[in-house]
Amino acid sequence: MNPEIRRSIGRFFSRKELIPLWLLLGFLAITFVYPSNNESSYLEFISKYGRLLLVPVLAGILVVPENRSLVGKGFLGGMAVVLVLSYAIWLGVDPSYFGAKATDMYAIPSNPTVFKSHITHNFFLVVAIYLWIVAFKESTNQSSKLLYAGLTLVALGNLFGMIDGRTGWLVFMVIPLYLGYQKLGFKGCVIAGLAFVVLLVAAYFLIDNVHDRFSTTWLEIQQVLQDKPQQGTSIGERVMYLTASWSAFLEAPLIGYGLGGVQGAVQPFTSAAGWPTFYNPHNQFLMLMLQGGLLALILYAWFFGLAVYRSSQVTWTSHYILPVLLIYFVGNLLNSFHFDFAESVGFVLVYSAFLGSTK
Repeated sequence: MNPEIRRSIGRFFSRKELIPLWLLLGFLAITFVYPSNNESSYLEFISKYGRLLLVPVLAGILVVPENRSLVGKGFLGGMAVVLVLSYAIWLGVDPSYFGAKATDMYAIPSNPTVFKSHITHNFFLVVAIYLWIVAFKESTNQSSKLLYAGLTLVALGNLFGMIDGRTGWLVFMVIPLYLGYQKLGFKGCVIAGLAFVVLLVAAYFLIDNVHDRFSTTWLEIQQVLQDKPQQGTSIGERVMYLTASWSAFLEAPLIGYGLGGVQGAVQPFTSAAGWPTFYNPHNQFLMLMLQGGLLALILYAWFFGLAVYRSSQVTWTSHYILPVLLIYFVGNLLNSFHFDFAESVGFVLVYSAFLGSTK
């Protein structure tokens, strides 16, 4: 390893941005002694949160601009391949030709996801769309501009017209809002938001996938309003997660139930309502509140907020890091992305790039 990179890695462990991370990981680690803790679940979660320990190591490598560029190009190249394969499945090509196995919900023409679930597919597609838009704006070569514009349009068609799941659509809203704010401040943010809503309404009437997903959403909302959230529906299950998780949190609001205590904490409330129990509330903030109470949430907010604030102060990070952090923030309201493998690894890389690029 390059001696300069090795020295950089050592320095990154003491960066002030990581102080709340070390406090959070240390606190979550000692929750092993909680009487409410389940050892097997604890070990699963400690390994998943443990990926964050890689941040200073990778930051020492990504301190080199060429390395950051290589990672970015690798990600976008991978997403371009995903798009090609997704369109191939949509057109009827057998996914087994490239190692994918079709199921009732995966790698089929009506939901041509590739390698991962529709949530992961759409989430990373949104990140790629933003980066392709930035590349289009910054490119001075006409051919490159056409390439990035084409990739963006093809990706938008895939996101809204082919893949199941509404998480990607909600996360996508970060892009027009952020670009509008960059251009005209709060006024631009409002204009971009209204324009997005108008386009979504038009898509409802013009695109079958959007129409079907909104119709399903309305049905699920009606079920919730009738106090009958349905198992097996996205919104119904998230209402169950929210209700049971919040009730359990109120029983231990300060320090939670430990990394392995989520399932035991929510079980009395899910059983009383006739719902199946769970150990992942599909909301990263709820997850932390259950595992470590308000203390864990405050430490995580400190850790995440420092990155958001500092990345907004530098041109490079405000272009490439801040919007992706905001995309992760919205995604974490709908899923537990430090629990899911691909998304958690992506976050580690993004945070490492932020840390490596700032002094």
